[in-house]
Amino acid sequence: PTGRKAIDTVLQVEGELFSQDRGTYDQNLGAEKDLVEEDQDPVNVAPDTVLQVEGELFFVNREHLAQLSPYFRALFFGGGRESTRKHIEIKGVGLQQFQTLMEFTKNLKLKLDCKNVLEILEAADFLQLDRARLLCCKFLERQLHLSNCLGMMAYAWQLGCLDLYAAARDVVLTHLPALASEQDFMFLPKESIADLLASDNLSIPKEDLALDVALRWATFDPRREEDFMELVGLVRPECLSLPYITDLLSKINSSDPRAKLICRLNDNLPSSWTMGRSMPRARSRETLFVLGGPHEQETQLLYQFHPYSGRWQSHPPLQKKCLTQYSVAAVGNDLS
Repeated sequence: PTGRKAIDTVLQVEGELFSQDRGTYDQNLGAEKDLVEEDQDPVNVAPDTVLQVEGELFFVNREHLAQLSPYFRALFFGGGRESTRKHIEIKGVGLQQFQTLMEFTKNLKLKLDCKNVLEILEAADFLQLDRARLLCCKFLERQLHLSNCLGMMAYAWQLGCLDLYAAARDVVLTHLPALASEQDFMFLPKESIADLLASDNLSIPKEDLALDVALRWATFDPRREEDFMELVGLVRPECLSLPYITDLLSKINSSDPRAKLICRLNDNLPSSWTMGRSMPRARSRETLFVLGGPHEQETQLLYQFHPYSGRWQSHPPLQKKCLTQYSVAAVGNDLS
């Protein structure tokens, strides 16, 4: 699936750097155990069927597997040929992953690390072992990072892992301006870009960055001109700053791939831009300013903190000398 190769590479690197990420997850999702720890009695049921994967034999109990998986329920009790067989060959899943998952069905513990989690997740998805699938997703949530969140978002969507998708999407929404220059971002489908730009939880200090993101994605492929017109309609025009627009127009020349898009926008304003004032994004309004310094100095240092991204931003110092006390008025992101 899309994003798998990039995620696999990142997870392997992280697995080499952070060996402590290896662990055994039990059915209590919040708990991470040492590999050798046993705190739950294994499931003891008499085997009545043999499953074969790549020549290896596994002795299993039909009723027990059917309780854990719709796949096995249909295989054993669905009325097909396998329903009457005592020896069944399973295809479409790797031996090592199948062995790990069969151990999970006995003790409800899953051995995961950065090198095996994706293959086990795909095998659990194939075999419809929902609890194992959920544990894999929880493990991957702990590995989310700027280096893999875009690929993880696409990968989780394709597998239908909605909680993992939501977690990866939240990382992307928090750091979209920084991710917009990544190659993975350029290959996201239009629908994903539209979903991000439409979100009220998009964390950007200025709406200018939303327009910049749409321009970057659209200019990556000349065939995206029509897509740009749809995406730019999700930008909130009242929140665009005049200095940004002025700077953008002054620097664009005829050879700039953005020029054609800007001309198209100028001739055909999106209907959403003419429907009245739009509300600023919720996250963009949440910010903290910190200022201070020795009172005898002519300037006071000024910093801005963005809570959702955890990013500090320096601003030009306040020029007015503070004698004994000072006050600050904030309107949006402007101070006076």
